[in-house]
Formats: sequence, C-alpha cells, structure tokens
Amino acid sequence: MIPFGSAYVVGALPSGLYAALYLHSHGVSVFVSESKSKDEDERFEQTIAVLDRERIPYEFGNNSSASMMPYEAVVVSPGVPLTAPVMLNAVRQAKFIVGEMEIAAYAGLSVLAVTGSNGKSTTTALLGNIVKQQYPDCVVGGNLGQPVSELMMEHPNAKIGVLEVSCFQLETIREFHPHVAVFSNLVPNHLDRYGTMERYLETKRRLFLNMTSSDFAVLNGDDVSLRRLGSELPCQVQYFGLTRGIHPGIRMESATAVYHDGSVDVELFDQEDVRLPGRHNLANAMSAALASYLYGVSPENIRRGIRAFRGLEHRLEDLGTVAGIRFINDSKATTPESVITAVNAIRDPYVVILGGSSKEVSFDGLAEKLSTDANLVAAVVMGATGPTIARALSKRGLNKVVRAVSLEDAVQKATGLLNGRGTLLLSPACASFDMFRDFEQRGDRFKSIVRGLQESKGL
Repeated sequence: MIPFGSAYVVGALPSGLYAALYLHSHGVSVFVSESKSKDEDERFEQTIAVLDRERIPYEFGNNSSASMMPYEAVVVSPGVPLTAPVMLNAVRQAKFIVGEMEIAAYAGLSVLAVTGSNGKSTTTALLGNIVKQQYPDCVVGGNLGQPVSELMMEHPNAKIGVLEVSCFQLETIREFHPHVAVFSNLVPNHLDRYGTMERYLETKRRLFLNMTSSDFAVLNGDDVSLRRLGSELPCQVQYFGLTRGIHPGIRMESATAVYHDGSVDVELFDQEDVRLPGRHNLANAMSAALASYLYGVSPENIRRGIRAFRGLEHRLEDLGTVAGIRFINDSKATTPESVITAVNAIRDPYVVILGGSSKEVSFDGLAEKLSTDANLVAAVVMGATGPTIARALSKRGLNKVVRAVSLEDAVQKATGLLNGRGTLLLSPACASFDMFRDFEQRGDRFKSIVRGLQESKGL
C-alpha cells in the first residue's frame, strides 16, 4: 500500500519517470521536477512526451520550493544525493522522503536483492537467470537495467523480483524487505559521496534493515568485514567463498559447489557449468546458487540457469579479434578492484585503457598489481583521473604509461603498442561522467570503434 496521496518526484530520467508513472497509475497525484534544462539530455524529449500524454505536470531547469510545497512526499532518484539543495529543502518542508526502490515494497514483490562493491550486476543477472528457470514470470532489474517502477509498469502481475540495489538506493528505503539478500563484497567505492568506508558500509547494511529471522543473508565469507557483519544481522546468515571451511553455506569440494548446513550436503553445480572466465565469476555463481537454493529453486534448475548464462554487456564482453588483437569491453569496471579482477582473467599480453571521472578512491593497489604483471604491455590513461592514475603507476616503477585525449585516441595508441598480438582491455577503474553520460555509453562507443576496425579489415 502506498502511504501517501501526492508526490513530488525528483529526476526525469527512467527512475523518476517510471516512479511517477507507477504512482500516477495507482491514484497518487504526482509532479516531476528535473534540475537540468530540457536540452541537456536527449532522453528528456521522450520523457516530456510521456508526461504530456499522461497529463502529469512537470518542471525542467529548476527544483522549485513552491512546486514542492503542495505535495506530501518527495520521491528521489538514486543519482540525487540527500545533501543536494532540493533534498535539504524537502527536509525543511518536513516531507516524507523515499526512493524509487521503495516501489518494490508497495507492489508486494517477493525480493531477492543483490548489493556489493563489485560483481553485483553479474550476480544479479545470473541469479535472475537461475530463478527464471523455476519461476518464469520473475522480473530482473533495479540498479541493473530497468528500474523497479518500470518493471512493475510492464509486468503489473509479477510476484518475484531479482533486484540489484545500489548504496544510493539504500539511502532512502523505508519498507523495502528482501527475503534473500546477497552482499557480494566490500571495497572502497563512492567515497566521493560517503567520505569514509564506515559510512559506506553503514549505507550498504541498510539492505538488511527490515529483514527478520525468516529471511536469509548471503555474505562473502572471504571478506573479513562481511564475516564481522554476519554476526550483527537479524536474519539467518549463510556464506559463500573460495576459502574452505565456511559454514553454513556453499563451498567448493574439488570441482563441485556443495551446499552444507551442518546436517546435509547438496551438490548445486560443477565448476565447468560456469561459462564465464575468472575465479571471481566462480564466486559470483556460488553466491547466486546459494541465494536461489535458499529461495527454493531446485539444484537442477540452478545448474541449468548457470549453464545458460553468458554474461553481461560491458562486463568482460569479448568483442572478437581484429588483426591478431582481441578486444574486451569492461566499461562497467568503475573501481580499481574491478580492473584487478579483469586482468586476473587475461592470460596473454595486454594493454589496458584506464581513466574517467573520480570517485575519490586510491589507485595504489591497482598500480601495485599492474607493476608486477608480466603480461602487461602498457597502460593507456585518459580522462579526468588519467594524471592521477599515471602518477600512481609511476610511483610503483611502471613506466609503460601512455596518455590519450579521447577513447578513440586510446584505442589507436593501444593497438599500436600491441603490434598485432594480445588483448586490448577497456577497464577504466573509474566512472564515466567526465566524457560520457554513463558506462553504457562509454562501452557502446568502444564497441563502435571496434566495429569500425573490423569493417576496415573486411570482417
């Protein structure tokens, strides 16, 4: 049940638009407010057409205090921090503040949720693929792909949702209540927004805020911080990980992933069932298998879902080979740890393209990894963080660093460095907002450049 009758929706991109449409379709009086002007994003043209069609009032170029005043609730898109002027104004006006993710609770979805610093998108997609084997009407999205409000507009009778949940979305939950919640790992991320790891973790742990003893947390047992968190949660806690001896939960016995709760062993899948490269994807498969098994999915369907999964676009996406060089699109790698995971999956000489907008995280660990990697031919750096990354690499004695002024320039220089042999990896370690709208646009540009190379070679 929606606990308010009117709402001022902040943000006119998909999360805000579909939140407004969902609430409007359920009898809530809504107003959409977007701080950007109409011509700042090409997607606004479609948004305006939809709002006009539904006769939903809106404003662009300003989040006005006067427009907010008549509305009971403020519904905020995840990209808008609670410290933004519009949100501080909402607090002054004593508004009921809630995020778009709360619509999962209003819709009565039974939720399997995934959060974490890295790997959550792949885990969400894989978990959704598994759950769909047994429950075909399950919807999959959230921070990954379609917002939950859009999913509910398109599938109003859906009962089960597999949802990726970001820390930004967790800031504004109130009733959101997963039955199974996966926490993939915890590494420094979004410190530009949170300042400290303590605040970042506190936001992440809100995923478990409304869970009870009948619910399940699935935690990474290889992560010390998450093992510590497990003892503090109100729900049943189970673990996954590549380290032996973690109970209860899932572990690898030789090449088989086995569920163990102290009284029973159940084989869920074999390592060869996982079609994605890298040990990190084996861990992702373990977490998805454990979460789905706790939800009631059969081992047969778990194995079937894992075997059928081929990975996400923009995440270690193999684009093929041109003139002896393999191109890998890992644009979704927006943290240094993501890049370390990616390069660990490469077995031949490679050049990595790094750089983008800052999240105020350290590149020292990444620099240490790259400086000791015998397969690294060179790093090409670009964007706002390019100089910072170059300095971190130089401090570690890595002199194989090349500057680029654009993604096209980076690809040209990287292919020249490889000289017809090896892998060109786009794995930026940073957000994209200095040069692109989002990581998808960055990855799409990279794919377009590669297609151009393929066409020039007649492929």
